[in-house]
Amino acid sequence: MSPVSPDLDLVIISESPLPHGHLTAEVVCPTAGAIATFVGTTRDHFEGKRVVRLEYEAYRPMAEKELRAIIREARARWTLRHVAISHRTGLVPITESSVEIAISSSHRGEALEAVRFMIDELKARVPIWKKEVYENGACWKENKESRALTLGQAKANARAREHRAGAAAAVLAVALVAAAAAVIARRR
Repeated sequence: MSPVSPDLDLVIISESPLPHGHLTAEVVCPTAGAIATFVGTTRDHFEGKRVVRLEYEAYRPMAEKELRAIIREARARWTLRHVAISHRTGLVPITESSVEIAISSSHRGEALEAVRFMIDELKARVPIWKKEVYENGACWKENKESRALTLGQAKANARAREHRAGAAAAVLAVALVAAAAAVIARRR
């Protein structure tokens, strides 16, 4: 019998294509009797409009942190062996994968329930935004279940952090100049 590997949590956010089923091999385990997966692909229509492609943007550090939190919550609810999730950013053409989840567990019920939980929580909480590009226009889409920041909110928050960091750097520079001036004055 092969040795049992420790539980694995794998989170990938990438602009590279996600081959269908690419995570299944990552969650294979001799103690697992089930592997459940979900693959989200780009379809060619939405509400009567012809979709040409999807475009995804992510606030990567927060998205990875939130995905890991969702994995921890799933592990707290079900006995899982390996959990892997990947989400694509950038352009995703028709039929290609934008998201994949693969989970192994001893029994199918736990793996199936955990996969459903994870995709629902991802859509509700993770700061990854989707733009549907149609033949005649485009539209940023908000998931109906979304509780994550909008793209505009995330960008505004990032700009505010940069502004605060810039202001703090300016205050520090003024303080350093004042301190240097004081040292020079004392030497005179």
